[in-house]
Amino acid sequence: MSQTEPTEPATTRKHRSRTDRLVLAAIVVGGRLARLVPWPVWRLVTLVIALANMATPRRHVVLANVRHVRFGAPPPGPVAVWLGAQQIANHLRTVVGTLAASVKLPDGSRFEAVGFERLVPLLDKRGVVLVAPHGGPYTTLGIMGRVWLKEQGFTGELVVVARMFQPFRSNVVLDWFIETLATANVTIVPVDEEPRKLAAKLRKTLQNKGIIVLLVDEPTPTPSVYVPFFDSAIKMPIGPARLARATGAALLPVMASYAPGGRQRLYIQEPVEPAADPATTLAQVAQAFEPLVARRLGQWSMLTPVWADPGSPPLAGTSRAELHLHTPGSDGLWGIDRWVEAARAAGVKVIAVTDHDHLETVRAWKLAHPDDGGDVAVIPGVELTARGRIVHLAVLFPGMDPADLPKTLPKPGTPLSDLVRWGRAIPGAVVVLVHPHPILWKRQLAGLAEEGLLPDAIETRFPLVGWRNPALERAAARYRLATLGGSDAHLAPGQLGGHVTVFPGETVDDLVRAIRERRTRAVSTPAAAAIPASVYLIQSVYSWLLPFRALPGVEPIRTQLLEEARIGAEAAVPKPAGVAAEIAAGEPSRRVV
Repeated sequence: MSQTEPTEPATTRKHRSRTDRLVLAAIVVGGRLARLVPWPVWRLVTLVIALANMATPRRHVVLANVRHVRFGAPPPGPVAVWLGAQQIANHLRTVVGTLAASVKLPDGSRFEAVGFERLVPLLDKRGVVLVAPHGGPYTTLGIMGRVWLKEQGFTGELVVVARMFQPFRSNVVLDWFIETLATANVTIVPVDEEPRKLAAKLRKTLQNKGIIVLLVDEPTPTPSVYVPFFDSAIKMPIGPARLARATGAALLPVMASYAPGGRQRLYIQEPVEPAADPATTLAQVAQAFEPLVARRLGQWSMLTPVWADPGSPPLAGTSRAELHLHTPGSDGLWGIDRWVEAARAAGVKVIAVTDHDHLETVRAWKLAHPDDGGDVAVIPGVELTARGRIVHLAVLFPGMDPADLPKTLPKPGTPLSDLVRWGRAIPGAVVVLVHPHPILWKRQLAGLAEEGLLPDAIETRFPLVGWRNPALERAAARYRLATLGGSDAHLAPGQLGGHVTVFPGETVDDLVRAIRERRTRAVSTPAAAAIPASVYLIQSVYSWLLPFRALPGVEPIRTQLLEEARIGAEAAVPKPAGVAAEIAAGEPSRRVV
């Protein structure tokens, strides 16, 4: 038998149950079928299965990948579905390739490396840790790499640390698979091996100037840390960073991919020198992964939810702002003091009060509280009502002395372009198109662009945004607008933080700078309170009566409605709020778990 045709080792044939033997037989049959059926047929079959999977809950995972990776220019719905299906299809093709490799190991004739000049000088001179995402034919990365490395004169050990996927996540099949791949001189080490034993084995490999391959973009039971990744964060194991630093090994981010003509390609990035803090090292690794994944999103087979829980505290170096709140000055139920308390509990650093066509409430509060809310900054603002009364524009006045806030406001019903012109004429003001109308917003933005009157920012995350979010984010990218999240909270403190703006830094100045430089992110988080429908109805009537409050008898009715709505909102049963609970417990922004 040739070296490239592995079979079941004799030492493992004994003491197996009937079930184990049936499983192994099925894997062998599957492997031979994988080799007999032409690859173009497998490509078609896996694509059909993947498209069918897009009708199952699995689509939520892959569409989340698309949303985060393409956050700067969200693709249209059909394109997002296609990219999601490609991710699933790539995973299925990887299964087929793994089965085929278990029958006959591939040679290196169809393997190529891009950036190999970054690795070759290190071979046999220094230990190397190759860290990779689950991209392309990642399961055969070690096999193909061994052949190529041998051609480059590498004589050391190649170790792949792997977490096997179904159907290989079985002791008997895993053992068989490891032993058959050993015929290619590749050592497979399960990631769930006893930690001390695993660490000792990997350390010895690196000290002997060997190479270790690890997939690091999926959560593991080992100690891990959240690192920034595209517009969110993922959890990476700290082991590779610590191991490289302890042994003096080089750390190279890489990604495998399928290439035209049935070839397999490995992309090698610049080495990352391990820092004292593993989080710093892994942040550099994640940054190196971003262009690799972004250009080959359809080949990133990440079918496990990896993105940071939106309710988690913000990453180190960033803060959250809630820039759309209402008080009884217009049609909200709660005063500014309550919003400040809620912001503090939710870990929100900056809030903006934007009552409808009304500045006096926030002006009076700012005059009485020169230091704002202490650790919570309060920006005065106003939500102006445009013509038709269904389109609104927020104007924020960060850093402005309350005595200098505008004394008069445009009348409700003023054309939108005139409102933008009014806001932009005020030095330092920030103009925001809030909760864009589902029918009118595209035409409005195009018209404002023609007049040279675009706002500074647009809300892309807010209540009932629904299917509009990707289109709004594409428009923000097209018109170069900052993206903001706003809860438009009227009813209860628990609403605050439902849709927030994430920005680098923590002060109002940092926030304004991020808006001007278009470095904000709109994020939706789990709702903290369940508000009864009756409260929404009462508050709506209270709001509808706002334009008529000067009429006799209307204000007493509004006062009564306000009190009833407050009682109902206060009685709302809170839901678990991840961010509030973790902040209250004193959890740091960057968590090692």
